[in-house]
Amino acid sequence: MRFGESVRPWPPAMRALIVMAIVAACAGPTPSASASAPPAATPSASTDDATVYRTIAAQMVAIRGLDAPDRVEPSVIDRATLEANLRASFDKDNPPERMARAQRIYRALGLLDADASLRDLYLELQGNQVVGYYDQTAGQLFIVSSGGGGLGPTERVTYAHEFTHELQDLHFDLGRLGLDSADEETDRRLAVLSLVEGDAVSAQTAWMIANLTPAELGQVAAEASDPAALAILAGMPPVLLETSLFPYQGGAAFVSNLQAGAGYGAVNAAFSKLPVSTEQILHPDKYAAAEGPMDLHLPSDLPSRLGPGWSVTDRDTIGELQLRVWLRQGGLLGDVARTAADGWGADRLALLDGPVGAGMLVLATAWDTQADADAFAAAAAQAILGLGKDGRAVQDGTRVVIGLRTGRTGAGPGDVGLAAFLAGLAAG
Repeated sequence: MRFGESVRPWPPAMRALIVMAIVAACAGPTPSASASAPPAATPSASTDDATVYRTIAAQMVAIRGLDAPDRVEPSVIDRATLEANLRASFDKDNPPERMARAQRIYRALGLLDADASLRDLYLELQGNQVVGYYDQTAGQLFIVSSGGGGLGPTERVTYAHEFTHELQDLHFDLGRLGLDSADEETDRRLAVLSLVEGDAVSAQTAWMIANLTPAELGQVAAEASDPAALAILAGMPPVLLETSLFPYQGGAAFVSNLQAGAGYGAVNAAFSKLPVSTEQILHPDKYAAAEGPMDLHLPSDLPSRLGPGWSVTDRDTIGELQLRVWLRQGGLLGDVARTAADGWGADRLALLDGPVGAGMLVLATAWDTQADADAFAAAAAQAILGLGKDGRAVQDGTRVVIGLRTGRTGAGPGDVGLAAFLAGLAAG
């Protein structure tokens, strides 16, 4: 598992978008007073790189309150090596059949153009934004050299962020968190990743405040705002961009909320009591109250309810965050989409294949209250229309079930049959 790469393509779980994290740190929440930083000790240009890294490591140990008896020296690589590493690891972790299923889900939801390559988009986003990563499997930290000689402020900030991951691994064992699991709980993995990255952004921010001059902070911001890199971000499908940013920005806000109560002690405790949904990251009070997703399952006879010849190709949970993105893609304003997704209680998605080229995506959702379900059902109907999808949403009490046809036009159940099928699922 590498903190700098995708693990499963639905959704992206990029581990070291440090350029984005820098932007979030400069404009995001300030660490609480309990996360006190040591006095500034910015290394001079004449200090050798190894000493610079050791100095930053000692400062991060003091900030984070976690020791590092087995600290490893970072490896400095160029961007060509980084891109080669990312491609090799991505293809190993994401075989073609998995990518094909992920593309079908994105396309069925209207979040990816029919001619877009999900693999190419991921690699373009990673190759241009990642400037360092921690490889938990190998126990190695990599920094991408800017090629300008010496360690500039961006390289030092990158090391501060990635060294936090090394500290996390030493004390909490990142491998046990399930971030590289192939289970059908994408929303849970995105929530856990938000804790991991939010912690690193928080510690990185404290280091930046204590150790970078105003001129160096300006240089970091300028490098993070490179026009070519920003152009790539602007061309990304919103769902890829937003789920990539969320662990850093949403995660930093979540960690800041934890720190406000009991400093880094509360953050350490969260590694034993992991968040279980993006709902808990978006609404920290629900994490504090241990309000997890409701018990919601699609029936085991789901394919046969559509008729003979149907089978389930993939299952997952997409969660509150991605439902917000989907609604916005469907044309709802940001605040309207946020409000419509706020009462999320649970969801389960299934991708199905049928006879003669038929296909179906089914998304069952459960909501906290009747009013929440009413709001989402109306918003979902608008999003389906706005995205030009062939499907509908059916509500029964606090449940809303969406069905979207994905296969050959005219194949599968007609409108009456689809409505009856969805109504049966919504009734439970």
